[in-house]
This record gives sequence, structure tokens and C-alpha cells, in this order.
Amino acid sequence: MSKDLTNSAIDRQNILNNPYALAEIEKAAGVQGIPFEGKTVVLKEQIAAFFEVTTRTIENYLEQNAEELSKNGYEVLKGNRLKLFKEVIQGLDVPETDFGNIAKTPQLGVFDFRAFLNLAMLVSESERANVQGL
Repeated sequence: MSKDLTNSAIDRQNILNNPYALAEIEKAAGVQGIPFEGKTVVLKEQIAAFFEVTTRTIENYLEQNAEELSKNGYEVLKGNRLKLFKEVIQGLDVPETDFGNIAKTPQLGVFDFRAFLNLAMLVSESERANVQGL
């Protein structure tokens, strides 16, 4: 019988603490992120599109699981780090609509792959998360 990761923080953390599992899942997921500070990060708009849910759904999970997600790589960029991140996005030569309107935002939340996977294990509305086993 498989475990329900949406209800078990311990089971989610066991997966997130396994570097081999993280690497294999990252390869299999094929998430297209933004290179920043030596790792790949994604925005809530990208996650919502990936899981075919609304950004409000992602925001709800962030509100309900803020501590767990922060512990696993979600962070809010402000100040100089946000400025650097905006420069990286400009250098990618993709429409800003792919990332939401970030030009004037004073802060921006980003998920590294570990936080993305953590969120994937929480999202119950996404058929894609359930089908892919994420």
C-alpha cells in the first residue's frame, strides 16, 4: 500500500533528505527553471502551469505550509538579490508573461528543486502530480 505524501510530513522529508532520490526525480521531472546562484529555481507561475492548477492554489499551499517549504528551499528574494534575479530573467530573452509581471515587484518568492518537489508532494488537485508520481 503506497503512502499518502499529502498527509505525512515525515514521509515527505525522508524523500527530500535523500540526495539520490532528489537527483533522479529532478532528471525525470524535466522542470525548466531559471539558473540563479548556482541552482535552478522556479516561480509559482511556472509551478502552477506545470501542475495545471491556478497560482492561487499554489499561494494557498504556501500559506498552509510556509515553514515546511521554507525549510526545504523556498525563499523570498528582496533587495540586491531580487535585482540580480531580475537581470538573470532579462538575460534569458523570454517574454515576461512566462514569469508573471515581476518588473516592479519589491519581493519575489522562488522555489529551488527541493522546494518544488516538496510542493509537488502536497498538491492534491493536480492530476499531473499524481500521474507522474511527483
